[in-house]
Amino acid sequence: MINYRKLKSQIHRGGIGYVFEPTVEQLEVSDWQIWPQDAVSKRKLLRVLSGIIRNRSMNHWRKEFTL
Repeated sequence: MINYRKLKSQIHRGGIGYVFEPTVEQLEVSDWQIWPQDAVSKRKLLRVLSGIIRNRSMNHWRKEFTL
């Protein structure tokens, strides 16, 4: 189960829509990087990010954002 509260804390309003901004520590520790994603709605952005986190090759991100 994904910890949406923690995931939402890194989503900010930017430009036209919403932007996910990974921390410097997350970028350094991770083998893969979740680049700054952006979307028009917060719901669509959460859907994209949860799909990335559930991906089997994203072990660090799964550990970071699951309960």
